[in-house]
Amino acid sequence: MPVLDASASVAGPPYVTDDPVPTNYRSWEIYTGVQYENEVTGNADASAPFAEFNYGAMPNVQTSASFSSAQTELGIKMRFVQESAGSPQISFYPSVQIAAMPGAHVVTLLPVWMQKSYGPWTAFGGGGIYLNAGPGRRDYTFVGGALQRTLSPGTTIGVELYHQGADALADRDTTATNVGAIFAVGAYHAILFSCGRALHGDEAFSAYGSYEFALGPSARR
Repeated sequence: MPVLDASASVAGPPYVTDDPVPTNYRSWEIYTGVQYENEVTGNADASAPFAEFNYGAMPNVQTSASFSSAQTELGIKMRFVQESAGSPQISFYPSVQIAAMPGAHVVTLLPVWMQKSYGPWTAFGGGGIYLNAGPGRRDYTFVGGALQRTLSPGTTIGVELYHQGADALADRDTTATNVGAIFAVGAYHAILFSCGRALHGDEAFSAYGSYEFALGPSARR
């Protein structure tokens, strides 16, 4: 579930932590939904609706664009190691984020993501660095991991734990946990949901919900 900070990465729905799996070649994954965050100070923020578009431009290469009231993000996911019996799959997923506010600045994320499956269980995670230049701001890091279980084709439940550094000199780092689920609705549709709270930092509660539509020659679940 993406956090609502304008510099936060739009992650692998419905989690903040991303996975290394690119969209299938010549297929689309389209998400639209809402995000919500409530801070311990009482401040609340919401993004409704947001839209995310992922396209399998080449085998093992995904191009991405997401849009919300907080930011626009463009990225490209490149899987350079395939999963095998003895090793995880690995991707590099750089992105550029532009905040939708007066005096907007550009934030670049340079992460590496990994994933390994064992029967119905899948573990994924990784992290990277945000290059976040600007007055009162600083570069910071993200690291996270998630464990997900497949219940039926296209339907999963999972839990994640992540830590994100503060993006401004006056802010605090955040450590948080989420639970999430993906419910397949036929071959090309799904409902995604997650919610959680911070173990440390300013975020008190956060939630994410979206609808996914997949299409293309290899989009079937």
